[in-house]
Amino acid sequence: MTDPAPENARRSMPVVQLCAAPVDAGERDRLSALAQKLFENDPALTSTIHFGPNVDCGLHAGGPSLLLADQSEISLYGAPEDMHLEYRLAALAQAGDMLVLSHDRSPAFEGYMHDYLGISGLDVMTAASRPGERRWPLPKRCLQHQELFQHIAHRMQTCGLLTIVPYLSTGHVWNLARRLTEATGIHVAIAGPPPHLARCVNDKVWFANRVTQVLGKQALSPSVTVYGPAALTGHALRMASGSQRLVIKIPDSAGSAGNLTLDTAIFHRRSTASVQQELQEMLAAIGWQGRFPLKIESWEEQILSSPSVQMWIPDKKDGQPIIEGVFEQIVEGTAGKFAGAIKSPMPASAKDKLTKQAMALAFLFQQLGYFGRCSMDALVTGAEYAGADLHWIECNGRWGGVSVPMTLVNRLLPEPEDWHVMIVQRLNLELPARSFQTAIDRVEDLLFQAKLCNEGIILLTPTGYERGEGVHFFALAKTQAKVRALSRDAMNRLTEQPAD
Repeated sequence: MTDPAPENARRSMPVVQLCAAPVDAGERDRLSALAQKLFENDPALTSTIHFGPNVDCGLHAGGPSLLLADQSEISLYGAPEDMHLEYRLAALAQAGDMLVLSHDRSPAFEGYMHDYLGISGLDVMTAASRPGERRWPLPKRCLQHQELFQHIAHRMQTCGLLTIVPYLSTGHVWNLARRLTEATGIHVAIAGPPPHLARCVNDKVWFANRVTQVLGKQALSPSVTVYGPAALTGHALRMASGSQRLVIKIPDSAGSAGNLTLDTAIFHRRSTASVQQELQEMLAAIGWQGRFPLKIESWEEQILSSPSVQMWIPDKKDGQPIIEGVFEQIVEGTAGKFAGAIKSPMPASAKDKLTKQAMALAFLFQQLGYFGRCSMDALVTGAEYAGADLHWIECNGRWGGVSVPMTLVNRLLPEPEDWHVMIVQRLNLELPARSFQTAIDRVEDLLFQAKLCNEGIILLTPTGYERGEGVHFFALAKTQAKVRALSRDAMNRLTEQPAD
């Protein structure tokens, strides 16, 4: 079921509604009142006054977009050069769009996008870090590299407008937009929320507080937020008495990067002081800088599903949030590292409860001024779906590992909801460094080709493969069995090591 496209939709970023879960009038009034209270407590929540009158949230239907797939402003993620996924947003591009990378281009991947996916005319630019300087986020580098900045400004002047499509809407993104409008006098739309609101939505503690206000405390895993070392230790010891495992989360990180999973047996017969010291040392080992608050959660048992609800939140004048997909996340390791996703096989009744709750949260965010891509992750726990508990884990107020391939499928196929998808995102592998052309050669007979076949493998990024550190693709087929078989075959071929 295709949702009527808003007037400002881009054809390379179609929005396709999976299901309707409208918020009724009474609930709309309650959530709007809650939004007003949040504004009273934080008047600057959606303020963009510093960035000037020519910059705001939105998405121009025409003109060029500037794609910035920079993950470095997420806590613990490292510098842009450490990432493998900067080419990912190329899947959202149309002819004339610009993509900025921190690393060398991959001509083989750009050729693949043209030949197999019909994505061409992309203006790819590099903003390498300067020797001896801090490795700044990409939006700031666009300001520092005068030739790059002037090129973007010239494209704006030629076309009369610009949309910035960031992986994550940050102050650096908005400041780049401000500087571009000052240089050109031309309007810039940012396909994301105001930066302060984006930071809040992505923060696990802030999100948990909104879940409690909207859905009640029962909609969260047993957890506590702590604001200092003594509270961290005391609550960890208390919660350890009723749980074999705990998870300590750094709220402003994402996914598993900021998760420390603990076997509570390490606390047995230990002094409070020694436990406190060990907790701080273990957190420091994953990159924690000593900042509070932290969130402690009991480890969930009897997990039936780990669904992720994919949404597009338009400006509130354009209608309610749109649910585009419900996916089952594939995670690995005790920290729950994202490794891929498939369309969720949850029963309809459980999916209905999930989407209604997600819609209520998204409606609140919309009333606060949120715009753009958003997903919410949850856990369904219990012996069976009937009577199972639904606990919300985190919100991803940004593009991600599911939303980009989902949008690409919406773009490539006329009835995308009829197809099964399996996303594979495996990083930190130990493989030989190889050219991307090698990847194409290994899976050539499996590759999806736009307008010629509707099943196959779509390669999403080249960098991990070229560095010998990962693979990143998704499979598309009519059945779940076929999509799993395609994924296994492609994974085996792409990770096969040469014989000694």
